[in-house]
Amino acid sequence: MGWFAEQWEGLSSGQVAYLAVVVLAGCIVLLRTLSWLKDSQRQRHRWLFGRRQFDAVPTTSPLDNPNAAAAKRAKDNIDRHSQVTRRLLLPWILLCFALLLVLPFLGKVPAVFVSLAVTAIAVLLGVTTKPLMENAIAGLVLSSSKLVRIGDTVELDGYYGTVEDISATHTTLKVWDWRRYLVPNSQMLQAKFVNYSLVDKFEWAHVEFHVAYGADLDQVEKLAVAAAKASPHFAGYEPPQFWVMGTQEQSVRCWIAAWAETPSQAWGLKTDIRRALSDAFRKRGIWSHQLNWSQPANSSAQ
Repeated sequence: MGWFAEQWEGLSSGQVAYLAVVVLAGCIVLLRTLSWLKDSQRQRHRWLFGRRQFDAVPTTSPLDNPNAAAAKRAKDNIDRHSQVTRRLLLPWILLCFALLLVLPFLGKVPAVFVSLAVTAIAVLLGVTTKPLMENAIAGLVLSSSKLVRIGDTVELDGYYGTVEDISATHTTLKVWDWRRYLVPNSQMLQAKFVNYSLVDKFEWAHVEFHVAYGADLDQVEKLAVAAAKASPHFAGYEPPQFWVMGTQEQSVRCWIAAWAETPSQAWGLKTDIRRALSDAFRKRGIWSHQLNWSQPANSSAQ
């Protein structure tokens, strides 16, 4: 305490003003950071409670109320993520401003000791916390950029599901079959993935199928459109669209596309279309490829 008192008495008016500015700036940054974290948490809550479906695929869950359970779990994850973010940001902010406060006193400390202390701290932090800090910073970037949010339906590395949690170290993807796919945040930030909920929840679901060259494409189009309209998952914003996408050696490649309200509804819509088309084609003798009716000469009965 006596050393600090001596140093304080020896400060010039400019140094005192510098310290006052640093303290004031530190208080402002802390308050703004806390306010930003609280606003971000409330905004995520509002977005979360506006969702009606929390699974990528509609299913009968072993839980009594799967949507309510998923919503509560997502809310808990958001609250925990906000708490972890505060615990990561606030100490670093305090450390930075503490270093700024002691700058006027560094000139009176031997340079060798300052250099050794800085080097030791840098090496310790670099060796022990590099993976943790990489994932923590990546998690902050993911949350603040809104590239992916808890509850979003995504497709990543061949896995289709909903984002269940974004922790300080990794992102948890709840796959459509209820498995969990864990991705480190640093890899998640660099990964290429499809986010079906980034802008809106609607999806223009399409199904690809093949028909033989002998099929009447006008009839095929009517059957495909009827199959899409008959699905309870079809959202009638506009009629389903039919396209001939290509010709192959033994078949014609076709698409039928129709609107669904959510990615989970789109999954059901595509399933209904495939099943209805399969039944309709079977009943009308429409084949998926050109049949070769010719028989080799030696294939007759012996």
